[in-house]
Amino acid sequence: MVISKLRTVKGVRRAATWGDRLLGRLGYAHRGIWFSGLAIAVLAAGCSESKLAQCNRLSQVVNGTVAEVQAVVQANSQPNDQAFSAVADRFEQGKAAISAVEISDAQLNDYKGQLLTLYDQIIAAARKVSTALEQENFDAARAAHQEFLTAANQESPLVDEVNTYCQVSP
Repeated sequence: MVISKLRTVKGVRRAATWGDRLLGRLGYAHRGIWFSGLAIAVLAAGCSESKLAQCNRLSQVVNGTVAEVQAVVQANSQPNDQAFSAVADRFEQGKAAISAVEISDAQLNDYKGQLLTLYDQIIAAARKVSTALEQENFDAARAAHQEFLTAANQESPLVDEVNTYCQVSP
């Protein structure tokens, strides 16, 4: 939520779940893999300790948020107001955790701000979906769900930028 895929696992097939539709590009398995791969790649490339440490701290927090959101999605076979509310709660916790990460690198700090803004958008949209479903206003729920997916789809390009930045150029 982030965040996303720094490294995408290609060729993995699984049945589509409501979580796939719910989270759009916030997939599952590849989210944790990119952060682990990033840490290893950065270590192997000899990135400066300060930048490396900051990238790793940010990735650990984002990875944790994604794992918690995945757990909510997997626990709810059908989308409902409580599931969307729980997703928003997890993103709010992730936002607080990201805010607490100390970052001195200017560019990485900018990415941190972009993540916080993205999380705000996802939280607001998830809350709208939850409220609309609770009120059985399905037109509003569809519109809010589209907002949610639009926000979630912004995550992948942002993660790609963070990936590129955190890697050492040859």
